Amino acid sequence: MSKSKEKRIKKLKKNHIWPSIVGLSLILLIFTLILTAVLSLSVMNIVERKMLDSSEKSLKIAELFENYKPGTETEIRQKVLSYTDILDEIETVSVTDAEENPVWSSNDEYPVIENALGFEIFTDEELKKFRIIIDEDNKHLFVVEDGELVIDGTVFFDIFRTTFDIESTFTNVRIWYVIPVNGMNVMVLNDIHVYYRDLIMILSCAILCGVLIVIFVIYYLVSIISMAVSAHRTTKIIYTDMLTGGDNWLLFIKKATTLLKKNKRGSLNYAMLHLEMRKYRSFCTCFGVSKGQELVEKFHAVLKREMYRKETMAHQEDEAFGLLVTYTDTAQLEARIQKIENALNAVLPGMKMYFGVGVYLVQPGENDVEQLYNNAMIACEMIGDEAENRTAYFDVEMNNQKLWERKVEDDMDRALANREFQVYLQPKISTTEEVLGGAEALVRWIHPTEGFIPPNRFIPIFEKNGFILKLDDYMLEEIARVQAGWLAEGRELVPISVNVSRAHFTREDLAEHICAIVDKYQVPHSVIELELTESAFFDDKKVLLGTVRKLREAGFQVSMDDFGAGYSSLNSLKELQIDVLKIDADFFRGADVEERGLLIVSEVIDLAKKLNMKIVAEGIESREQVEFLTAQECDLIQGYFYAKPMPVAEFAEKYNV
Repeated sequence: MSKSKEKRIKKLKKNHIWPSIVGLSLILLIFTLILTAVLSLSVMNIVERKMLDSSEKSLKIAELFENYKPGTETEIRQKVLSYTDILDEIETVSVTDAEENPVWSSNDEYPVIENALGFEIFTDEELKKFRIIIDEDNKHLFVVEDGELVIDGTVFFDIFRTTFDIESTFTNVRIWYVIPVNGMNVMVLNDIHVYYRDLIMILSCAILCGVLIVIFVIYYLVSIISMAVSAHRTTKIIYTDMLTGGDNWLLFIKKATTLLKKNKRGSLNYAMLHLEMRKYRSFCTCFGVSKGQELVEKFHAVLKREMYRKETMAHQEDEAFGLLVTYTDTAQLEARIQKIENALNAVLPGMKMYFGVGVYLVQPGENDVEQLYNNAMIACEMIGDEAENRTAYFDVEMNNQKLWERKVEDDMDRALANREFQVYLQPKISTTEEVLGGAEALVRWIHPTEGFIPPNRFIPIFEKNGFILKLDDYMLEEIARVQAGWLAEGRELVPISVNVSRAHFTREDLAEHICAIVDKYQVPHSVIELELTESAFFDDKKVLLGTVRKLREAGFQVSMDDFGAGYSSLNSLKELQIDVLKIDADFFRGADVEERGLLIVSEVIDLAKKLNMKIVAEGIESREQVEFLTAQECDLIQGYFYAKPMPVAEFAEKYNV
């Protein structure tokens, strides 16, 4: 998998849930702190407001002692008691002199002055000293600030009550206020009450805030759960094959890589298999694409059941599957493959199906799954469509062949442009006088670094990738150019045959295309012979017959190459009007040449004569063969007995054309 593709997939799969959970936790913490602070401040605000109110009342009480003199206690008591509205919160009024000796008290209660504690706080103005007086039961306190009243201090709460009434006290604060008056300390004990109705108001606000928080949290949780479900669904989609519903190729690579990495010490033997159904396209043509897809689904189910622990498989594409399996030895592996094929054949009991299997035996430490699978595919490609042996093992030579194919394809366009493809001519000798009767144009590749490359190393590759079309046109034009040059020099022209690959016969204007190439050099059509192979007869027969007819009408000679190499030669002779029949060289090779091969050649020559065709025998290498063909009145002989293919200049010099 490419790095960019892997990066995009990782980004798509990336889970953003954890940041959301952390964010929710932080938000809940912040909301909790804020709510706690608000509640605390709300309660404190009520207490502070009541303390401010009580301080004002305490100041009024203190003012009563501005003119206090010994003997006026009764009058003072009456005045204090006259503040009935104040007495609801004021419990005790006590007065001490400058030496803190008791002077007067409304109920004979005085705070314990000697338990005073001192501390300092910093204000914007100056450093001020406070004195906190705590009484014996640790509930009362009062504060002195350099002789002036300060509304501050420590409060004591009774939070819980056993009964509830909206007018009942929720909690209370009892605090002494110390007010210096007339050289005395007037101390007022206030019992400040916070009622349930005040708390209910605060709690109502808190509940409202809590409900909003709960709604927000639920919404946030739903979003997180939705993200988690979406992430899981996305991951499942990424790793699901849309045809089979099982693991797709991405997940196969991931699982296989994990298995191979865990097996780096080689405790298990692994084999990578590429398994494909032969003629799957034909099946789809006969029964429909949907039936073909159903068949692939069934194959997937069978293969999944055949997997063992520490193995994995997945649908690769179309009719192909990738399997990473364990094995003990190659015999056991081949038996396993046969068992799998039998299970697949059982899917459609009434139909025989064929499978190709490419095998790569994984070496310890190898974990590049895509490369390993590619090796298995190469092995399967080397089997061929019609091979009887449907299982092939990858070896180094296969890889070298693929590398060579890659090099050929990389260089072929440049080679054509640089005229690296050279025309070689092999003479055809007349049997009557043993003189030159024609030639066949053959291509040779003179590579700048590889040197001389024989046709069998690049022609099959060109036929597979379609470049043969360009090469055929190139060869035809080269022969037309050579013939035009000889014509201009006054030389006597002989017919030269040029191969026309079966791939050309897919176009209906092929005859016009060939005429245009040759006519560009004003060469007579009669000196150009066009060779087609018998295999072309199995393509579009109508187009082939029409093209051959047009070419013959245009004056070209048409020959059938490799006659006898196919299985329907006689049938093709019946329908195809041709001028020359070339007998395949295989008739002259092998142990049965004398007994059977020569008999068949004799009959073929006789048949061709009756059909008014010329006969060319190719691949002739001995005098005995020449004499036999001469006796059978074969027209032309081509083979190493007379000459190998040679460059055009050498051919012209040798045969004086």
